[in-house]
Amino acid sequence: MKSLYTFIASLIILAALAITFPDVLLDPGTLMKGHHALKRECLSCHTPFQGVTSVQCVTCHKEGSIGIKNVAGASLPKDSSKVLFHKGLSANSCIECHTDHKGAEASKAIKTFKHESLTLSLQKSCAACHKNQKPADNLHRYATGNCSECHSIKEWKPASFDHKRLAASIQKNCITCHKTDQPNDRLHSDTTASCAECHSTNRWEPATFDHKKFAASGKQCISCHKADQPNDRLHREVTASCAECHNTTKWKPATFNHDRYFRLDRDHQASCKTCHTNPGNYKQYTCYGCHEHTPSNMAAVHREEGIYNYQNCIKCHRNGSRESERGHGGEDDD
Repeated sequence: MKSLYTFIASLIILAALAITFPDVLLDPGTLMKGHHALKRECLSCHTPFQGVTSVQCVTCHKEGSIGIKNVAGASLPKDSSKVLFHKGLSANSCIECHTDHKGAEASKAIKTFKHESLTLSLQKSCAACHKNQKPADNLHRYATGNCSECHSIKEWKPASFDHKRLAASIQKNCITCHKTDQPNDRLHSDTTASCAECHSTNRWEPATFDHKKFAASGKQCISCHKADQPNDRLHREVTASCAECHNTTKWKPATFNHDRYFRLDRDHQASCKTCHTNPGNYKQYTCYGCHEHTPSNMAAVHREEGIYNYQNCIKCHRNGSRESERGHGGEDDD
């Protein structure tokens, strides 16, 4: 019987000590600085045999005041970078992120925050908490989607952006966001087409350019391609459009081959303008610069041979040798 009394007395003494000096008897660890005053007031946060519940946290930390006012009700200094997300949390979720007895520094008592703790409606409205962190650029101004469509919940970068998430009115007006990306050359300054007509939304190059979309018209090739012009006699003297010989895909092969019309042998190494007096149209030519010099002399020479259809010289003369001449044609000769 004496042993029973001794056991009961011991329990009473231990209970008294636990109530009076819990920090000494239990010693679970140092409280954070803000909770030092509660060092011996364990029941402020702990419920016997139940531990800590969030309900006890909000008795001091009012949910709507977190980050705005301290426990005493005094306003905290404003911090534009601070995310006031606690208003979107339920009142019984405090202990999901916060603990104590981890040391005097409050940061050591914070667990990793999980966005899953937020309400479903708030999870889909990132700007409700991160409005102060939204960059003030055109991209974020016109993006209509939720932040989570491009950013992860762990960090802002890297992000995955899809142009389809922009407002429809902006998708076809690339220059709204990419003005500083536009090269300062004649091509880009004169074209009125949308960037998307030549460039993809993944990267600028490679691009697919269609000359039909060029505002200045494809006939003025030299306005853009001056640096591409070869420094030879043919290209120096010609004033025709590049498009008359070249296509818009690549410079070579070109469609111009002088031998198809007249072979420039050793006796015909003259300047282009000797035969082509109109440098703007190389389809026109004359042989009078060297041969007989006048239409009347040319007519006399050919009529002596019984040739009357002689106006188009290269029909009969494909080069300078007489062997290349055709038969003496009459009025109906080709």
